Amino acid sequence: MSAFIFRTSILTAVSIAALCVPSAIAQEEDDALTMDQVVVSSSRSMVPVNQLGDAISILSAEEIDLQQLTTLDEALERVPGVAITRSGGVGQNTQVRMRGFTTKHVLVLIDGVKVNNPSEADNQYGIDHLFLDNVEKVEVLRGPQSGVYGADAVAGVISVITKRPDGPLEVRASAMAGDNSTYELSAGAQQGNETYGLSGSVSYYDTAGISLASRPPGNVERDGYENFTAQVRGEIRPSDATELSAWVRFTDAMNEIDAGSLPADNPLGLPGYIFQDSEGHNDSQQVFGAVKGVWKTLEGKLDHTVQLSYVDLNDTYYAPGTEQDSEGQTMEATYFATWRPNDRVTIVGGGEYRDEQAVFEQPEGYAYALIDDGISNTAGFMEANVEVFDGFYLSGAARYDDNEKFGSKVTERVTAAYNLPDSFDVRGVDTKLRVSYGEGADAPGLRQLLGSSATYEGNPDLKPESSWMMDIGFDQQLSSGLAGWSVTYFDGVADDGIFSIYNPETGKYSPQNVESPVDMSGVEIDARVSPADWIDLRGAYTYLDVSQRSVGTQLFGRPKHEASAAITVRPMSRLALTVDGYWRDDFFSDYPSTYEMPGYSLFSIPAVWDISDRMSLSAKVQNVGDKFYEEKLGDATYGRTAQVRLSVRY
Repeated sequence: MSAFIFRTSILTAVSIAALCVPSAIAQEEDDALTMDQVVVSSSRSMVPVNQLGDAISILSAEEIDLQQLTTLDEALERVPGVAITRSGGVGQNTQVRMRGFTTKHVLVLIDGVKVNNPSEADNQYGIDHLFLDNVEKVEVLRGPQSGVYGADAVAGVISVITKRPDGPLEVRASAMAGDNSTYELSAGAQQGNETYGLSGSVSYYDTAGISLASRPPGNVERDGYENFTAQVRGEIRPSDATELSAWVRFTDAMNEIDAGSLPADNPLGLPGYIFQDSEGHNDSQQVFGAVKGVWKTLEGKLDHTVQLSYVDLNDTYYAPGTEQDSEGQTMEATYFATWRPNDRVTIVGGGEYRDEQAVFEQPEGYAYALIDDGISNTAGFMEANVEVFDGFYLSGAARYDDNEKFGSKVTERVTAAYNLPDSFDVRGVDTKLRVSYGEGADAPGLRQLLGSSATYEGNPDLKPESSWMMDIGFDQQLSSGLAGWSVTYFDGVADDGIFSIYNPETGKYSPQNVESPVDMSGVEIDARVSPADWIDLRGAYTYLDVSQRSVGTQLFGRPKHEASAAITVRPMSRLALTVDGYWRDDFFSDYPSTYEMPGYSLFSIPAVWDISDRMSLSAKVQNVGDKFYEEKLGDATYGRTAQVRLSVRY
């Protein structure tokens, strides 16, 4: 069956079912499962887990605390289908590759706001400065989501959801100290009830760091990092039918870098463009904010949602004789209505206007490129989620985007989920079968169109990339709740991929649409077992096969095999000890992409002791074996480090 026939058939089935499910069904007693979790990233409306046909992983605040995870990239290493590549220590450039796609294809949401940066070369959002101290959960939705969110969601969505104000007044604070002259201070307060909510948090992180350069003659000069982040949120509910909320987040960060290069005739025979010790640093200021209103009508069957958001990302790069300034600003206005005519049907429809502005200039050094331009996009979208019969859900999403530079494009996404009835299932096991198909479309970034350096020439003739991907899998859990696991197989193709191509005649790189498609397929496994209340086991595994047809070898930065596992034991009710492991197979470096990097395995030991209901002491030893490894050739990583944290709340 062709991809077109498949998606059209499912979309038609969803539409017909949405119209034909009789309203009388809503009056019947529904014995559907009550799920502990709902997911907000797979749709404009919250969806219970048992209705999802998507492959999704959720990291809760409890898991983040248990494993003492500080930054988002640490958390994402525990997610199947996601590969992380860091350029040095905390705060340095970090690439996120999902199912073989690159960082520019991953949409990042913070409390529902798209934060991808139009002033970056690929419109990507670097997760380097995103800490987890005020995060409630992280949802990772894998597979093309352009049918829901448009461009930048080609590979999937990372949705970071911060803590909302709820309950009586609570004040919390924590202090951490560790190796490499590292410390972190954070504090927050929140209070909320049925009519209002207010919260605020601040954090400061500072480290002397490690040298970004890992190869001689580097390793001497430390490259430090500082991060100050503050967030304020307010909510008000003047009536049962109305809710208004607003939030703003500010981050000011500085990371020192190595901008020098290894001599071409170095005695180690290494490439002459890997980093070496030198002066240099990046300054970053980020402001995110949103105002949101929800109005319920028709006795709660029809909700109206309006959101206005603003994102301002400023970066300045300093190196000897060079300064580069970039700023990306995004303003977005969204309206959508959610209609629930009965208990089995949810239909969402709305529109979105997005304006992106980018500035890139070099006030010092070789001023090759000056970019001061923008792109606007207008979109309309519709989603439907239907329970066709007990336990069987179909969902479909279609989106029309009109980009002022690249014209119009329609993308779609369809999913199905079937919760097997007890008569069909293994006794004592709950099973959900699922399948999804999605399309992706990603327009070139402004720096790809216009260029950004003496060696990176723009290409105004670029056209948008396109892709499709399907996956099929199952989720199972023991009825007792003692274990659960999921298995997913995915397969897809990316066309017209934009690659930087080197021209030996000019000595410059230029982005080009490559006709040779990229094939992506693999298997993702996620499992959790709790045989007793004093022990938990968690594990994830990814097999990834991704290659350009004309080349045939695995693309760089993407190991074929990757796995993580953790065992937590509680010798006492207030004490939790964890052994956390990560392993990846051999892989090709980002540069040169033909250099094969050896695989490696790492182990960490975090521990959390709840001294009382209001005070806890935690510690963590990372890379216990003091393993030397690299995620990119020439970029350093941490050896054995340790940290201790004291947290209190009142």
